[in-house]
Order: sequence, then structure tokens, then C-alpha cells
Amino acid sequence: MGLVTDYNEVKEVYQEAAESGIALPVFCAEDRETLEAILASAYEFGKKIGIDNLPVIPAWTSRYPARGQMTLVSKCGNAVLGNELMFSDLEVFAGQNSPYKNLRILPHLDHAFPWLDMDILDGFADKFASVMCDASEKPFEENIKLTAEYTERVKGKVVVEGAVDEVFESGGGEKNEHTTVAQAKRFLAETGVDIIVPNVGTEHRATADQVKYNSERSRELSAELGKVMCLHGTSSVAPKDLPKLPIDGFVKINVYTTIAVHGGQAMARKTLDNLGNIFSVEQLEELIAQGYLGKNVLDANFAENRSPIKPKLADVTNPPRRDAWFEGVKNRCMDFYEVFNYENFAE
Repeated sequence: MGLVTDYNEVKEVYQEAAESGIALPVFCAEDRETLEAILASAYEFGKKIGIDNLPVIPAWTSRYPARGQMTLVSKCGNAVLGNELMFSDLEVFAGQNSPYKNLRILPHLDHAFPWLDMDILDGFADKFASVMCDASEKPFEENIKLTAEYTERVKGKVVVEGAVDEVFESGGGEKNEHTTVAQAKRFLAETGVDIIVPNVGTEHRATADQVKYNSERSRELSAELGKVMCLHGTSSVAPKDLPKLPIDGFVKINVYTTIAVHGGQAMARKTLDNLGNIFSVEQLEELIAQGYLGKNVLDANFAENRSPIKPKLADVTNPPRRDAWFEGVKNRCMDFYEVFNYENFAE
């Protein structure tokens, strides 16, 4: 199937999900390993339920101040180059030689501020399935104006997502006011966007004990607007509340922090388990003397150490840590297919 970027085909995927009680998770990436892990998660879940063309939404930000992911793809920090590299990888991953070739891949541009990322919003619109034109930092009237101008310019070319009002960063100290039905109705009507992001209590990079997801407000919004909502700040939703999200009217749900945590911790664990294969005895003794490590790291039978204790090419190169990151991310992504009802695609 490959990349799905035709406006009507993308809308059909969203309609299929909405009618089947499915929320589409959107997984952000800033490197090839994460990008492939996202695709692999859909591929493996599809094998589990007997469907080889599941939709999957890999996403990224460009120059978003909180996390400009396309500035992190390469050391030079060029966001345009970052987008080109990600699409280059996606096109290969969707090609005939790839195990992921039958997936419906819907690339998404996240949190594109029109005053920072207009070159990406305009220049890459035909390559994305959907884009988030995010003017939510601006006052409500200006947010509507900026979002409407962009939506009109790309009408019928790419699915556009807009934020009714700002979803805050955790710990920022701002008062977290929830979106009202009146605000959401006006925003949707006057901007012409396809998907809206309301503020229903969640925050980016927060934990579930710090904020409270407003399920009642979400249902009120969905009852008035239909299933056209995307949730941001999923990391602040308590695990027990995650299954509510498709029921509450969300058809699209952004996920990033938790997959990065799982990938990063898996990679760190792999490194810790192989310290005797990465460092020499002298280097480990120095780290022990500095209080970083315990003496057991010198034991050839400790964790994954192999005798003799010394750097080994198979362990100091990238693949072992890449594979640990890959598995951590892939497995975490698959958790969300379970909780957001992806098995309904088989019905």
C-alpha cells in the first residue's frame, strides 16, 4: 500500500476508524530507529489479528520549540534536511523490498507553528497525510485567523489539524483552562480544519498524578462536533482512563514521551548489562573508584559480560543499542493498538 497522502483516502481511514470505535495512535519519531519501530509495531500487530494493511501514523515536529525533532535528525540541525531524510527513509520502508510494504502509512507533521514552519507546511504539504497548523500560542482570534488562512490555502490537498487553545507543557505554571463547547464549535466552523485539538486537562510530558483528564468535557465536545478530535498530552492520562479515549470521541491520539522513555531505558539497560564488553578492566576499575559502578562489573559472569573483560566490536558498535531501543519502542507502541481497539480493523 505504501504512503497514503491523498486527501480523500486519508479521510476514509479516519472515517473507518471512527465508525469502528478505533482511535488512531500517532507516534512521533526523530530518528530512523524509532521510525522503523513504529512501522514494525503495526506490522506485528497486523500479523496477530490477520490484517496486513493496518494504518500507521508516524509523525514528527520540525522547529517546535519544546522539541524540534527535525532539527535533531542530523547533527547540522537543518529542519528541511531532517524532513527530507525522514521521507527518504519512509519511502524505502514502504517499498517493494520492505516487510512493511502493505501497511497504510500516513505521515503527520505535528505542532508546526506557522511563523516558524511555514516553509515545511507549504513545501511538504503534498508529502504528508496530515499536518497540525498550530497557532494556539496566539490569542483566540489570531489563532483562528492564522489557522483559517493556511487551511484555505491547502484545502483538499492535506488533512489539517488545528488546536483550539494551548495544551501546556508540564510544570509551566500556566492555568490549564479546558476548551468549552462554544469555543470548539466556533473554531471548527471558522477555520475549516478537519481535526481539532481541544484542551481537556492533559499536558505535554506530564505524569498522570499531576493533572486530570476531563472525560466529561471530551464527551460533551464529541456530542456536538462528532469524532473529529485529537488528544495531545497522552502521557498525563492515567492508564485506567486510556480505554475511554475512543469512547469519548477521540479518533486520533498523539503519543511520544512514553515511547522515548521505554526506548531510552531499554538502551541504557543493554549498555549496563554489557559494561564488561564495552570497557577495559582498567577503565572499569577507574569507574569503580569514582563510585559509578560496583565491583561485580569486573566479573565475566555478571549480566551479559563475556570473558575476557575488554572492548569487543560486537558490543561497542551501534547495533546492540539500536536493537534495544527498537524493541522498547515497538513493544510500547503495540500496547496502544491494544488499548485503542485496533483489533476492530479485523471485523
